[in-house]
Amino acid sequence: MNPKTEVGMPRVLVLNNYPLETVWDEVRRGLKPDHHLFGLNYFAQWGYGVEVVPFRRSGMLHALSRILAGARFPVPLGDLDQQWSVITMLNKADLIYCPCQTGAWFLGYLRALRLVKTPMVLLAHHPFSVGRIAPLRQPFLKMSFRGTSRFPSLGAKVAAEINRISGDPAKSVALPWGPHRDFYPPAEKPGAGVVAAGRTGRDFLTFARAATLAGVQARIICLRSAATPELLNFSPGVSVESFPDEAPMDYVRLMPRLRSARAHAIPLSDTTSLAGLTSLMDALGLGKPVIMTRHPLIDLDIEALGIGRRVEAGDVEGWAAALRWFEEHPEEAAAMGDRARKLVEDGLDSMHFARRVAGIFDEALGRPGSGQ
Repeated sequence: MNPKTEVGMPRVLVLNNYPLETVWDEVRRGLKPDHHLFGLNYFAQWGYGVEVVPFRRSGMLHALSRILAGARFPVPLGDLDQQWSVITMLNKADLIYCPCQTGAWFLGYLRALRLVKTPMVLLAHHPFSVGRIAPLRQPFLKMSFRGTSRFPSLGAKVAAEINRISGDPAKSVALPWGPHRDFYPPAEKPGAGVVAAGRTGRDFLTFARAATLAGVQARIICLRSAATPELLNFSPGVSVESFPDEAPMDYVRLMPRLRSARAHAIPLSDTTSLAGLTSLMDALGLGKPVIMTRHPLIDLDIEALGIGRRVEAGDVEGWAAALRWFEEHPEEAAAMGDRARKLVEDGLDSMHFARRVAGIFDEALGRPGSGQ
């Protein structure tokens, strides 16, 4: 569902690796916080009309994209189905926006070759120079980066990588992502127990072992594929609630579990990809303190900000010590949660994120700074 665009308002075509129209509908109905839209619902405030590209138009092109990605084809192409849709809609576009970093490689090549002239802004999440075939991809990454007008990132480390590969120190900047300020209900204070909810890059076994060692009530909410027999056989104090991989728990059911916990745990595996950021947004939105595995791609320093504690990957004893501290210090935990929520109230939220993205649109179009 796309809003009407006023005459003279620049039109932004949006493509993504999952159907944003479905997410937008969930946000409208109050079923999901709007930071999952990466700014789409706010752009009209700064004079931009949004047109979400149909997610599935050519089954053949989509299947081809999946085959090439699965075969580790060294030339990154992105979703050819969506990009072809963009090409057919360019006559009514002033700018292309892809909040998924891998969705528009082919369009980047076309822009680098000057076969497409429409400015393009992508949003990076994960590092690019990973895996055994990374050296083979470097020339193609550089070419596609050259064809991308601006390539902001959710973290400083990836932004620096983009600038290094592209040879353009202004190609990328880090944009602090923030939660939907008005979505979250008041949290229970100080709450009881610790909850760990997540889908990717999680190390729930370390968390379960630590909670057992600490004697702390813990709840794990995960995908069914992550609920291994080993995870299900810990002490009664560690409960595991799993949901089908194709239908993970929605926010309506998740929220009571998140708001009643004393602290949110984000135990991460030793991964090179960005992980845990969405769970961190939920903790900030609810005003809950955080215990989180140290991760080089998470810019928010939860210890320096006084909103939580960080633990090294796989450190069972470190996790147990942190869990015991929150169990024994309910008032301090509640104060940490209050500081977390104040960050959101002071501007670390989805609307300010969208405003920064709109400012990057202005730069790409050479437009007066409506989004600054």
